[in-house]
Amino acid sequence: MRCFEVNSLGKITIFMRHILLFTLLFISFSTFSQRIKTIEFGRWRGELAMNDRLFVPFFIDFSKENNKPKIEIVNANERIVLKEIKEKNDSVYTQFPELDAILVFKVQESGKEIRGYWLNRNKKVQVKIPFNAYFAGENAKRMEFNQDESGLANKNLTGKWDVTFSPNTKDAEKSVGVFEVTGTKVTGTFLTETGDYRFLEGNISNNEFALSTFNGSWAFYFTGKIDGDKIEGKYYSGVSYSTDWIAVKDENAKLREEQELTFVKNNADFNFKGFKELNGKPFVFSSKTYANKVVIFQIMGTWCPNCVDEIKFFKELYALYNREGLEIVALAYEVGTDQKAQIKRLQAFKKRTGIPYKIVLAGTSNKDVAASHFPMLNGIMSFPTTVFVDQKGKIQRVLTGFSGPATGNTHKQLKTDIQLEVEKLLGLGR
Repeated sequence: MRCFEVNSLGKITIFMRHILLFTLLFISFSTFSQRIKTIEFGRWRGELAMNDRLFVPFFIDFSKENNKPKIEIVNANERIVLKEIKEKNDSVYTQFPELDAILVFKVQESGKEIRGYWLNRNKKVQVKIPFNAYFAGENAKRMEFNQDESGLANKNLTGKWDVTFSPNTKDAEKSVGVFEVTGTKVTGTFLTETGDYRFLEGNISNNEFALSTFNGSWAFYFTGKIDGDKIEGKYYSGVSYSTDWIAVKDENAKLREEQELTFVKNNADFNFKGFKELNGKPFVFSSKTYANKVVIFQIMGTWCPNCVDEIKFFKELYALYNREGLEIVALAYEVGTDQKAQIKRLQAFKKRTGIPYKIVLAGTSNKDVAASHFPMLNGIMSFPTTVFVDQKGKIQRVLTGFSGPATGNTHKQLKTDIQLEVEKLLGLGR
């Protein structure tokens, strides 16, 4: 009888623990659900307080999918779905999908305002930027200034522009601006020799316009004033950087050819040493270990959005051609100098992005450091830089930068060119 009583008591205790645990989970979930339920679903307008004078606007959409909250950062046609929505104390924590950054906020009692911060771990020193956002509805304007749809400048902005950043300085950089105006809404991007400035969105009024983008790693803000076929403007990046930019309307504007940027010196073989696998062991590349393989080496960093764009495409390539003899190796240059921390970061990145191919630690995130590892090249201009090596270990192509989906047809053409190059090196043809 006593044994029965003890067992019953034990069962009751376990049962009560389950009830208590369920109650706590329910309370936590209910609190979070109630907090999300108070939020007005739809389009919100936010502002990042980069400093005491610069506020970078962005859109954030709240909705529900499969009876769960869905949060998206919106830049023109780009929709960044925030992951791992969690509640802690009175705040909501969300993770950017590929990049090491989070958005944390508190919902105000009205349900139409949130306040919080953006924590960017992609820098040497973590950057914590406060922001606030309010419900604005589907007709929200990204830029809050008086907007006139009748100005001739609105129509003139659409098209291609020959752009120079930091004109008349030693840091002058050529670019191509591509813009489209619909009513008072402006979308577009800047193409450069090392990549692009992502999906930009903003508004125009008469001869003045402004554009912005925010993706968890970068926050950019551009202003411009149109004078006929010319533009003068200002570009702001991060908490402190700014420079001038000028442009001239030119539908034939273009950048230097790929082979003029990064190239092989003296037809040297591609080799390197001192890199580490994610298990800490040395990574060795030789013609023996990759016999009869075509290998793409992607010189990249987890902090680099253009690298992430390229990775998404390379995952497709790998799925298509790995069985045919294609290998891809990501050579990562990471923030900081602590190798254990860098490897841990790479392991988390590989898991988040689902990279099916090898990724190794190459060094610290610095172009000069990267250039020193590859003396057979004339230098490293950007992350990513991609090297295509044939089945005999010879470099057949070096690609500087990567034009992402914001560049439209340029992005599509680049992907087609790379796919044709891979098929050619594999001896497949079409």
